[in-house]
Amino acid sequence: MSIRIIVATFLVCLLGSAAAAQPLPRYDLHQLEAAIGKGELGDIAALASTQGGEIVYRKRFDGETPGTPVDIKSAGKSITALAVGMAIMDGKLAGRDVAVWPYLGHSRGEPFDSITVGDLLAMASALDCDDRDGKSPGQEERMYRTREWRAFALDLPARSFSRGENGYGPFSYCTAGVFLLGQVVETATGERFDDYIQRRLFDPLGIARPIWRTSRSGEIQSGGQLTISDEALLKIGRLVLDRGEWDDRQVIDRAWIESMLTPRHRLGEHQFYGDLWWATPLRAGEQYVPAWMMKGNGGNIVAVVPSHDAVLVVQTRNYNKRDAERHAFTALWAMLGALEPVTAPAIAR
Repeated sequence: MSIRIIVATFLVCLLGSAAAAQPLPRYDLHQLEAAIGKGELGDIAALASTQGGEIVYRKRFDGETPGTPVDIKSAGKSITALAVGMAIMDGKLAGRDVAVWPYLGHSRGEPFDSITVGDLLAMASALDCDDRDGKSPGQEERMYRTREWRAFALDLPARSFSRGENGYGPFSYCTAGVFLLGQVVETATGERFDDYIQRRLFDPLGIARPIWRTSRSGEIQSGGQLTISDEALLKIGRLVLDRGEWDDRQVIDRAWIESMLTPRHRLGEHQFYGDLWWATPLRAGEQYVPAWMMKGNGGNIVAVVPSHDAVLVVQTRNYNKRDAERHAFTALWAMLGALEPVTAPAIAR
């Protein structure tokens, strides 16, 4: 499915009427900054936006210098989707339909041996793993209490599982599965996950090495908890908006970007999930426009907005706060409202 078709699908299926959107404050940038200064939006660390690749707004609110890294939590998962695409582009992985267990250890039998790269990307594997259920065997806090996350993830039991008409099982948000994707990339490429990402993604974009969370045994958490700058996130968003191209170099295949941003699950009236990327509309003036997002705990969001040729970044420390995402969307609406739409969005060309 092409990016053009995906965007059109959003306009028809996601947006609906303005009345369907959650009632958020409608601030301009001045009002937004005043609300943040009063503490009305919790602990917002940094906001930034670009249009056409040029920075149009960038401000720090936590007293730190611009560019000071912030832990974006699960928003880092979206970078793992890029890593998988690069490994496929490099000929190290055959594709998203490849079974993961041959890269991870000996056969376990079914349903484990049938789990594919695509299943883990879409949060739709047979692993009994649901971060949003404290009783789930694979819940991420259980993994963090262990020394070796790989052993924990490989030993998870199976859940009741069947594939739907689209070929995927039910959605189940699973950090352990995304960690296993990082392990697959390591085995396939013969490099540590962070080294591979640095060489193939961050270095070409001029991004300094970020801080990856690790297990006590030194495993890289490819499932999120990445401490990185707003400038770096703007560049990553731009790369996706430009379909994998950066400075006239194809860093990631265009076809992979289009596949990655293909909805795999409908999670709500206005929310879809692709390959570790979220799709949620944003308000722009009096209308709603489609956006693909990296999203993490606390309201950490990178939004790619084709209609405005824009990338928006919200970095916060509102971790585990009930209104965190609401506050983040308030900021996104204000930043997007300050921009004019473009005639030919880069991602739809």
